[in-house]
Amino acid sequence: MLPKFIFQAEENLVEKPWGGDFIARLKGIKAERIGESWEFSAHPSRPSKVAVDGIIDMLELIERYGKDVIDGFKEFPILVKIIDANEDLSVQVHPSERQAKELGENDHGKPEAWVVLDADEGAKIYLGFKEDISPDEFRKAIERNENVLSYLNAIEVKKGDAFYIPAGTIHALGKGVRVLEVSTNSNITYRIYDYGRGRELHLDKAFKVLNFRKTNIEELRQRSKRLNGLMRLIGTEFFRIDEIVADGKVSNDSFQILLCINGRVVLRSNSDVVEVKRGKSVLIPAITREYEVEIEDDAEAYVASPAKI
Repeated sequence: MLPKFIFQAEENLVEKPWGGDFIARLKGIKAERIGESWEFSAHPSRPSKVAVDGIIDMLELIERYGKDVIDGFKEFPILVKIIDANEDLSVQVHPSERQAKELGENDHGKPEAWVVLDADEGAKIYLGFKEDISPDEFRKAIERNENVLSYLNAIEVKKGDAFYIPAGTIHALGKGVRVLEVSTNSNITYRIYDYGRGRELHLDKAFKVLNFRKTNIEELRQRSKRLNGLMRLIGTEFFRIDEIVADGKVSNDSFQILLCINGRVVLRSNSDVVEVKRGKSVLIPAITREYEVEIEDDAEAYVASPAKI
C-alpha cells in the first residue's frame, strides 16, 4: 500500500566544481562542492530513490503506482532542485517543448523558476538581454571572447526573490546565490559562455532557441499572493511554488513535493502523521487529497507542484 507521505531513501546530491557547502550544511552532512540536490527526481538521468516497498527509484514508483502518485499526468512532470552557486555559473538557455522536438532531443523543453533561498550581499543573477541584439552581433561578441554578462540584465537578489525563466531566455546564477529551482522534467542545457573554463559550448543549438529581444525583468519577477496558509511565489502554466506561512489544511489536486529549509513541519493525513525536519523533503502523492500542516514559528518550508493544463 502506498504511504500518504513518501520520503527519499537517500539524498540525491550532485558534486560540481562550482558547488559550496550550503547544501551540506542544510542537510546536516559532511560533503564538499555540492552544487545541486535533486529532490524526488524522476528524470532518467538521475532518478531519486524512495522508501516504498523497501527501496525503489522514482521511475519504478511511477511504473507501479502511476495514478496514485501523479493522477492527471502520463509521466512525472516537474524537476525540483536546490542549487548552490559558490562561483558564477555558465550562461545558458533551454529550449521549449516544440524546439526540443525540432532539434531532435530525447528530452522535454525546460521553462524553469527560481526562488532565492540565500544570497551573499551584492550577489546577482543574470536574466535576459538588456537590449535587442542580432544573432550575428551576439555571436561575434562570443567569438571575440567578450564578457557576455555585459549584454545581460544583472539583478541583485536577496532571500525570497522569485523569478520565472521562460524557455529561450538567456540566464545565469551569479556567485553567492542559492535557489530552489523548479522546472519541467528536463535536463537539457545549452551552454553559451563559461568564463573560459574549457567546457563544451552549445552555440548552434542555443542560437536556434534564444530570444534575442530585450527582456523586461518586471514581467519575469514574480509577485507573491496569499492563499490561506500558503504564499504563492510562482504560478505558471507548468508548475507552482508556494511557501507555507501558517498552519492549516492543504488540498492536493495531483501531487506535491514539500521541502523544509529551516525548523520543522508536521503533516497529518486521515491516517498518517510525519515530521519533516530541516533539509528534508517529502513527496505527497495524489492519493493524499488533503492534509493538515503544523509549522513551527521559525520554520521555512516550500511546496512545489505541477499545474494541470
